[in-house]
Amino acid sequence: MKIGLIPLDERPVNTRFPRMIGEIAGLDVALPPPGLQSRFRKPADCVALGDWLLRHAADMDALVVSLEMLVYGGLVPSRITDDRPLDALRRLDTLRELKRRHPKLPIYAFGLVTRISKNRASVEEPDYWRESGPELYGYSQRYDAHHFGGKPAPSHSPYAAHLQDMLRRRARNHLVNLATLDLLADDIFDLLVISSDDTSEYGFGTREKAWLREWARRRGDDPRLLMYPGADEVGSALLARAFLAALGKKPRFFVHCAIPADAERIAPFEDGPVRLTLQRQIRAVGGEPVDNIDHADLLVALNTPVPSGSDFYNPAQAASDRAYRAEAVESFAAQIADWTAAGKRVIVCDVAYPNGSDPVLIEALQRHVPLLSLAAYGAWNTAGNTIGVALAQGIAHMHLVDAAAAQHFLARRFVEDHCYMQCVRPRLDDSATLYSAAAEREMTTLAAQSLQAEIDRLPDLLGWRVANVRLPWRRRFEVDFDLEN
Repeated sequence: MKIGLIPLDERPVNTRFPRMIGEIAGLDVALPPPGLQSRFRKPADCVALGDWLLRHAADMDALVVSLEMLVYGGLVPSRITDDRPLDALRRLDTLRELKRRHPKLPIYAFGLVTRISKNRASVEEPDYWRESGPELYGYSQRYDAHHFGGKPAPSHSPYAAHLQDMLRRRARNHLVNLATLDLLADDIFDLLVISSDDTSEYGFGTREKAWLREWARRRGDDPRLLMYPGADEVGSALLARAFLAALGKKPRFFVHCAIPADAERIAPFEDGPVRLTLQRQIRAVGGEPVDNIDHADLLVALNTPVPSGSDFYNPAQAASDRAYRAEAVESFAAQIADWTAAGKRVIVCDVAYPNGSDPVLIEALQRHVPLLSLAAYGAWNTAGNTIGVALAQGIAHMHLVDAAAAQHFLARRFVEDHCYMQCVRPRLDDSATLYSAAAEREMTTLAAQSLQAEIDRLPDLLGWRVANVRLPWRRRFEVDFDLEN
């Protein structure tokens, strides 16, 4: 089976991950050449992307299409470019033409409700975010809380010009999302996901999502529309869904939580309890939850969010979390060991903290479970990001064709999510910034050395070596590397 993928952007999570997941199940995942994709803040050539789709669609069995890449030229360009609304809307016509030429070709599309970062950084935002990012985020929160939550009115923003620029771009993006509902109603899409990147109870994005949902309801609820928090995992999730749809299968997932009561906690950057996050992601990949373990195809072991609600692991801060959870996590790991020993396919979704593994769980797993006996593992970003990719990985493992590819991707998840995100990245954060090529070389050298040292501390990963370590967006948040055994 050959599935075409227009990725959200060029980062490995959106390009390499789907391909590696596809290899596990023997899928050919075809992406546009790198020269046609976005390059950080530089948008892709949307016209050339559309032409690539039209030229190659006849060779595909299904398509997974990021609307951010097709319409704006990528994730970051969707936040910073000044394309006019009509120009953006016209780019959707490629999909109508595609369906006219290939009426039986399944198309799975995904778009985003644009985030508002609360950080004072312009790496992924307009340049003025360095000056006014937290203020714009705060104004958005207070405005929405006042108008829809009865909270006090926000004070006038001292960054009026920045606010107007942000709102202009958000209005354009909202129009595009509304237009995708038309495409769904006209049967252009087999499924449309409108996800929201970094959500919260109040804010402009929260309101725009509610408006979209209301318009969808007015037109008649369509089961082919899914709306939930997420972004970087959606390409992998929809790849799995397209594969399952072609097979006519609907896998059954049994969920086991480290601390069941904590499944009601809301993970950072999400808008509902992690129990709901998992349900949404199971639905997105095309599966269904079951209450009887004997009826399940895949077992999901969910390491629930910590009580502190921290969005990163800090040893001093995490002492109380460890004391509260240690016994339960130990029992959780022992249960996973029993299942893997019995030949069950177990997916471990580690969402205790965003942006890295839970050291308490990793320690417990090493005492009980051969790490590479799992079907899937993830701990890399938000709860939705982690769960969506891990479920897709588990589905691929359920239809295993290439055992070496499965082991390679699983090893990579532990290397990246634990060894790098949890152990190495915090050390790099105190090092030099990447303002020059020399600083970047110094940083990648240090990252490579530290990363290999952490791998060597995990007995189950002895023999695995990293090479060609690189920082895709010249920042420490994500890493790319070659992994060999």
